[in-house]
Amino acid sequence: MRKSKPFSIILSALSLLLFTHCSSDDNIEEQQKQPTKDSWIIYNSTAGWGGNIYSFSELPQGELSLADKKPFYQIAYSAGGKAFGENIYRLGGAASSEEGFSKLTADNAGSISSKGFIATQNNGFEPNYLVVSETEGYYWDGSRGMLKLQTFNPGTMQRTGEIDLSSLAQTIDPAVLEPGETAYQAAGQLILIKRDDKLYLDLQIGKKGSNWQIKPVVKEVAVAVYNLTTKKVENVTKYPNATNLGLFTDHVLWSIDEVTKDIYMVATSDMKAQESAYSSKILRIKNGQTTFDSTFEIDMKNYVQPAEFNRIFAYNNKIYTTIPSTGASYYAGGHGVSYRNDIWFWNEIDVQTKKAVKLDIPVDNFYNYQNPFLYKNRIYFMSNNKADNFSGLSSYDPVSKNTKVEFKLKGSGRLMGVNIISKK
Repeated sequence: MRKSKPFSIILSALSLLLFTHCSSDDNIEEQQKQPTKDSWIIYNSTAGWGGNIYSFSELPQGELSLADKKPFYQIAYSAGGKAFGENIYRLGGAASSEEGFSKLTADNAGSISSKGFIATQNNGFEPNYLVVSETEGYYWDGSRGMLKLQTFNPGTMQRTGEIDLSSLAQTIDPAVLEPGETAYQAAGQLILIKRDDKLYLDLQIGKKGSNWQIKPVVKEVAVAVYNLTTKKVENVTKYPNATNLGLFTDHVLWSIDEVTKDIYMVATSDMKAQESAYSSKILRIKNGQTTFDSTFEIDMKNYVQPAEFNRIFAYNNKIYTTIPSTGASYYAGGHGVSYRNDIWFWNEIDVQTKKAVKLDIPVDNFYNYQNPFLYKNRIYFMSNNKADNFSGLSSYDPVSKNTKVEFKLKGSGRLMGVNIISKK
């Protein structure tokens, strides 16, 4: 009897431990199975580029007035943001003087609040940033090194270290510099992508003058590929007769096709010179490759010239972008057509045939920089125009080809961005 009592105690303890373990696993599985609740985040601008951010528990429909919508989060520069999980990340802070990028979230009542801010000092250049997970993020801060990439924790919004890419430096012959120009080198300032265990970063080697675009020393674009496993630069891939990858960092000009995993990125070209020989192109790095696909390019001058690709979203071997109805210059008076006229039409381009099909979506005037995005098998597009007094969101089914206007702002300024955040 003295032996059976300890045995029964041990058996009971094991049973309790097993029950507790199973209950814990069941709780975790239950939490994982819990559906997420999506909130729609809408940015508008009311005067100049300033505006507000609003949260909705579902996608608004029809005419939408924001005049009495409360609460809202006021910002000095409203140019949309990027959603990751239950958070929004955007350039700048609430005040126009805050240089860096911030993290925001919305509670169930629709109140938006700050959850962190990383300050940068880029002397006029915006930071670039990429959120990969709750704990993995990267950003470019020229004040810390033009050829260095900073790492940060998106959960805590704290800098965690840096990746030194100074091995990419090149010697620029002073003889190529014209009066008023200085040598310029930067990595990851405009293109910052992670696919698998590699980072893809634009490499600028050129000259900086009064124009905000960097003039490349060689008329080509270059992307450095950094292997996060070996912690080394794996290679630098170049593409000839194209210039100026990317545009601004609040205006992302790259996209990964979720179906094929191919990377597409825009070479905007010199938006002042707009040379036909180096016209704007969409380039590709295929899945499993670390070099530009030399057999592929989508060239703007095959549709209209001069102009640039200024938005991009890739999905299932299709590119979604705007193509203007006429040549246009970002610089006022360049071709007698303002860049912000109602000339930008949304198109679907087949990557195999290069054929562009104009979508039945309201024309845009390029005040809104945000790219299209996919949500529950539909692709969403933003448009602002004077022709129809339209500022709103449209959706498109790439299978049925059906389009639909989801909502139109009424007396609420321009639509400057839409994000979707998900809460459990």
